[in-house]
Amino acid sequence: MNLLWFKLGMRNVIKQRRRTLFNVLALGVNTGMLILLVGVLRGFYLITIEKTVDLRTGHVQIHAEGYAEEKRRLPLDITIHHADSIKEVIEELPQVVAASPRILTTATLSNGRERAAGILYGVLPSAEDKVGVILSGVKEGVKLTDSTQGIMIGDRLAELLGAKVGTSLLLFAQTQEHANNLVDAEVVGIFDSGFGMADRGAVYAPLPFVSELLDMHDEVTEIVIRAENLRVVPKLRDQIVSTVTPITKEKLVVETWYEVARDIVAAVKADLVSYSIIGGILVTLAVFGISNTMTVTVFERTGEIGALRALGMEAKQIRTMFLAEGVTLGVFGIVIGSVIGGLAAWYMNVHGIKLPKEAIEAISMPLADTYYAQSRGVDWLIGAGLSIFSAWAGSVFPARRASRVPVTAALAKGVR
Repeated sequence: MNLLWFKLGMRNVIKQRRRTLFNVLALGVNTGMLILLVGVLRGFYLITIEKTVDLRTGHVQIHAEGYAEEKRRLPLDITIHHADSIKEVIEELPQVVAASPRILTTATLSNGRERAAGILYGVLPSAEDKVGVILSGVKEGVKLTDSTQGIMIGDRLAELLGAKVGTSLLLFAQTQEHANNLVDAEVVGIFDSGFGMADRGAVYAPLPFVSELLDMHDEVTEIVIRAENLRVVPKLRDQIVSTVTPITKEKLVVETWYEVARDIVAAVKADLVSYSIIGGILVTLAVFGISNTMTVTVFERTGEIGALRALGMEAKQIRTMFLAEGVTLGVFGIVIGSVIGGLAAWYMNVHGIKLPKEAIEAISMPLADTYYAQSRGVDWLIGAGLSIFSAWAGSVFPARRASRVPVTAALAKGVR
C-alpha cells in the first residue's frame, strides 16, 4: 500500500475524532478479548490435561486384551500376570519416571449404620506416589506405605461415613472367583484431591492387602506409567509395546492417556469449538462495526470523493485510500487492545480465577481449583492479525462503493 494513501487515511481518521475513538475502542476491546481468550484456552487445556494425567490416567496404561471393552464393570477376570517383571522392564526405558501396577474393583464401605459404594484401588504406594498425586494429598493421618495394613479414603467419603483416622470400617468386595469377602479395615489417612469423584468414592489400599482380599496372587488389572513429559508419550507408547511384547505370552494393550480418557478429550474439544465460535463472533462484530462506520463516511464524503476524482485520482486510488483508513483504525485498535489484553492476561497468568469447591466436585472430570491463563507472545500476533483483518474486511465494501461514486453526482453535492 502506497505511503501517500496511508497518510491520507491517517489524516481522515484523525479528522473524525469522535467516530474514530468509538471504533478504536471497539476494536481494542475485541483485540484484548481475543488475546485473553487464546491464553485462557491454552491454560484450560493444559491444566485439564495435567489434572487428568495426575488424577486418572497417568501418561500410558497397559491392560490385558479385552479389558477396555469390559472396563465399566471393573473385571477381575481379565488381568495382567507377572506385573513385577513387566514393571521392571518398563522402568528401564529412559523416558519413564515410574510404572505402578494396580488392581481396580468395586467395593462397599460401611460403618455399621451407613454404607457407601466406591472403587477400591490396590496400589504400590512407593510407585503410585511417582505416577499420580492423590496419595500425596493427605489431609489427615499418614500416607500409605507398601506394608500398611489399612486404607486411605477421600474427605467426602469420610464425612459421609463419619470416619476419622483410626476408625475401623467394614470393607466388602467380591473375590476373583465371585466369592464375598468382608474385612475390618482401619482408616490410616484421609486425602483431599479436589476431584469430586475420587474424594467421594475412591478407597486406596496397598497392593498386597488388596491381593489377599480378592484372592489374586500375581495378577493386576492395569499398569500405569508416568513419562517425563507429554511430548514423548506417542513415542514412548511404541517403545513399551516393542519392549513388553517379547517378555510375555499375554496379549496386552498399551494406550496413551488421550486414548484412555476419550471423554475428557471430547469435552475439551467441545469447549474449544465453543470458544472458537465466541472468537468468530467478536471478529464478525468488529467487521460489521467498521463496515457500518466506513459506509457512513462514504456518504458524508461524497463531495470530497468527487473533487478528488475531478483532480485526477483514479477509482483504484480512492479504494486504496479508504482501505488505508480501515487499516489505520486496525493499527490503533491493536495498540489499545494490546494494553487491555496485556493487563487482563497478566492478571489471569498471575492470579487466575478460583473456582468454588462445590462446582468442582459437581463435575465428573478432573479440574483445578484455580485456573490460570498460559499467555504467550504469539497470542498478541493472533490478536493483532485478527484486528487488522477485521478492519480491512470491514473496509472492503465501503471502499468499493466509494470508488464507484459518479464524479458528476459527487461534485453536485459539494465538498464538506
